[in-house]
Amino acid sequence: MRRIPLETMNPCVPPPAIAALFLATSRGGHPAPAWVPLLILPVFLVVATLGIRAAIRQQRQARERMAALADQLHLEFRQPAPVGTFGIRPPPTVEGTHRGRPVRFFTYTTGSGKNQQHWGAVAAAAAGAGSFTLDLFPQNFLTHLGVALGMQDIQVGDPAFDPLFVVKSNDPAYAAAALLPELRARLVAERKRGALGHLSVKDGEVRYAEIGGFGQATRVARLTEMLELVCDLAEVADVYRKT
Repeated sequence: MRRIPLETMNPCVPPPAIAALFLATSRGGHPAPAWVPLLILPVFLVVATLGIRAAIRQQRQARERMAALADQLHLEFRQPAPVGTFGIRPPPTVEGTHRGRPVRFFTYTTGSGKNQQHWGAVAAAAAGAGSFTLDLFPQNFLTHLGVALGMQDIQVGDPAFDPLFVVKSNDPAYAAAALLPELRARLVAERKRGALGHLSVKDGEVRYAEIGGFGQATRVARLTEMLELVCDLAEVADVYRKT
């Protein structure tokens, strides 16, 4: 049986069995028997409870792994205080200084409803980057379609790198120069090891982010590996104002 990742479960959506029960009892325009609501409600409550417990377990695993990450890198694990009427705890962060610059590991959310996505990220400050922006996306069907329709894709002339990434920047010449051969080689290596996230330089910060939180050990390991590459790119971006 295929395992469904816990972080993708939505306890608010009834399982197929409940939906099938609704259809079976209302087929042909006949009203559902009186016992159907009595059966559906307990089943729905059980499913919702299991979903909530899974989410809580996932959050606990994420906190434990982030705390271990902080110890490993000699950074600070920060758990914000509960907020709001229900005392909901915001996601924890791991922050501190690495290689002489502020760094952080954190989560954030984009979209809403069914389109909501949770991201895990690692970032390093690049105060000298000024207005320079850079985006690196892994090549896929959608990016190929976007490029065909006119989306920017800066080519750096590297046959190993160019087919794997879409590169966008507000300064194409500097972006091509900033992606030094050693950076490109490491990006290609990380891509082949499963780093399929979004790398960006924006608002004085270099960030690598991918879908999913810190509850998965392999993702935590990958974000940890990307820290050095993010810091290397921050050093290159810091030179932007001086050019």
